[in-house]
Amino acid sequence: MIYLKMKSTLFLTIIIFLLPTLAPAKNLEIEPLYFIAKPASRIVTLTGFTRCRARMSLVSEIPGRIDKVNYEVGQSINPLGYFAQMDVTFLKFDLEKNQVDQDKVKSRISYLDLEAGRYRTMVGRDSAAQTILDKLEQDLDTSNYNLKGIQIQEKKLRETIERSRIKAPAGWKVIVRNIEPGEWVPTGHLLAEIGDFSTLIIPFALTPQGYESLLTHEKPFFLFLPDKDVKVQAVIWRISPAFDLQTRKIKVELKIISDINDLRGGIRIELPLVLPDKDGALLVPKEGVENRYEEYWLTRRGGKQVSVVLLGSGPAGTLRVFSSEIHPGDPFLFNREP
Repeated sequence: MIYLKMKSTLFLTIIIFLLPTLAPAKNLEIEPLYFIAKPASRIVTLTGFTRCRARMSLVSEIPGRIDKVNYEVGQSINPLGYFAQMDVTFLKFDLEKNQVDQDKVKSRISYLDLEAGRYRTMVGRDSAAQTILDKLEQDLDTSNYNLKGIQIQEKKLRETIERSRIKAPAGWKVIVRNIEPGEWVPTGHLLAEIGDFSTLIIPFALTPQGYESLLTHEKPFFLFLPDKDVKVQAVIWRISPAFDLQTRKIKVELKIISDINDLRGGIRIELPLVLPDKDGALLVPKEGVENRYEEYWLTRRGGKQVSVVLLGSGPAGTLRVFSSEIHPGDPFLFNREP
């Protein structure tokens, strides 16, 4: 009993000693709640049109008559990759004559080689003049050089025959066809235009503000196809390092990475971009704006009030306001509990 009584007395003494520290301080100042004025933004929708990833011109490397055209406009090039075939009748005749010339020179070389060998033996026995042997060896060397020249001409003829078949990358589609079978074309004639539509590109010309907004945009981008009522994903494909002095815009190309049924050019694409408000408006919470006598005020942390012009409602319970005395990042006090 005595121990319990002493313990209770000690507990009461500690409580009485701590009461002054537990009581709220009357002179303690609590920092009021404040908010930061943020720049208002607007959504600008840019419209672009799809195009092929790359485009190529098919040009004739040799003159000749078109023997066959394998593809029509809109068709895809098959793995063999031959768009057209030129007539090679005379080239084959030249190749046959080349073979005859080679056989003739080879026969001459065999004869001279045999004759030179015979004279080498005779010169070794001092039964023939050295000048005759020198003349035979010189003729033999000349015939060998002639054979090499004719063989090079054969390679050139075969390469020309190969290039008479107009090649094109497999999978590309014919955009423009400028030839028909039987038509004579000169060297450098534009035969066709083909494009790679396996990947669709959308070019845009962006202002510096739009360019910065695109770089900070969430990746990948979501583009809207209004004619198909679907959304697709895209990424940045190429950015031109140049700057157009006339339009004062930067050229940017986006690449669609989603699957699209109709791979073609001319599909309308809409790209939404978040840009700074052109009027210089700021976003503030509704609880921070005071309406007094049909005027609107914001209160700085020091207590000074600033008159603002109310422009309208903003996102997420905010208001769009404007004042030449306010800048993004300025702190203001709430008028009441948010």
